[in-house]
Amino acid sequence: MMLFLTVALLSISTQAQQRDEDQAIKLKTDLVTLSATVIEGGSTVKSLRAQDFIIYEDGVRQKITHFASTEEPFTIMLLLDISGSTQNDIELIKRAARGFLKELRRDDRVAVIVFSREIESIAGFEDSRNTVDAAIDSLASMEGDITQRFTPATGTSFYDALRRASDELSLRKTEGRKAIVCMSDGVDSTSRLTYREVAGAVEKAEASVYFLALNTEEAMLEGLLKNRYDPGYINFSQSQVDRYFDEFDSSSPNRAVPRKAIPPELLREMAEGLYRIAERDMKLMTERAGGRVYAVNALTDLAAVYRQVADNLRAQYTLGYYPENDTRDGRWRSIRVEVARPGVSVRARSGYWAK
Repeated sequence: MMLFLTVALLSISTQAQQRDEDQAIKLKTDLVTLSATVIEGGSTVKSLRAQDFIIYEDGVRQKITHFASTEEPFTIMLLLDISGSTQNDIELIKRAARGFLKELRRDDRVAVIVFSREIESIAGFEDSRNTVDAAIDSLASMEGDITQRFTPATGTSFYDALRRASDELSLRKTEGRKAIVCMSDGVDSTSRLTYREVAGAVEKAEASVYFLALNTEEAMLEGLLKNRYDPGYINFSQSQVDRYFDEFDSSSPNRAVPRKAIPPELLREMAEGLYRIAERDMKLMTERAGGRVYAVNALTDLAAVYRQVADNLRAQYTLGYYPENDTRDGRWRSIRVEVARPGVSVRARSGYWAK
């Protein structure tokens, strides 16, 4: 009888513990978190408290239940585009990235992913800062072969790299303040995934996103217009051709023109169109996830832009709330963040999908 009672009590205790764990998982799943940066007169504001913020979801005020100040450490995923177009500037890129690490605090965690056609994680969140520095220092740009700088082995898997970064942050259940900082022109050529497939994963990671958008448009056009036997010759990938025509002229007979036979004027139009798509995608992603696009007009500006990003990160707050509307109907929930202080503006993600 005593044995039966003991087993029964253990069963009840186990069931109660399971219910508590299930409830904790549900609460964690329902929690909406976002990063917010407060600007006043062009400078960031770093001395606010939870009660200074007001959050609205679809116009309804929410109760803030989680708050992390600007003193909390950051978890940062650094993405570096080392595709063939960076070949002549890789040392400048490495110096700028190492300089960015020096702007961060010692308790901030950093992982690094590099990408060209292939994607590689070269440093993890558990690695020391010295290990991360050494990994960046050992980088080399992806080259073509002896006769061609750009070959089928080179490319830019921008969307796939973003998905990898988002999954890393999501799967690790990273708590607190987190961000993706990506240096690239954003013009994808070899990803398996599309923007639509990646955007949701980026939002789900609940990390702010910063793009250091390299201005490579003239360099791309110069390569496109070269003789195809020139070592610097560039050609569009098939995914780029499809992306351009899907966006601008889906029924155009020019879709059937072989890539090597595309006339110069159309090459110009396509290059311009692909860069406009990249600009739009990066802007929309930062609006949805929170963050900002920084234009890098010349690689010599890269270090200064990294400093701006670091300053923005240091000034970020993390806010969290459990939505008054807890239905999972798959609809877009609009978020607006305000600060009870005159003359300031707030940068934060614009919403989320209730899935």
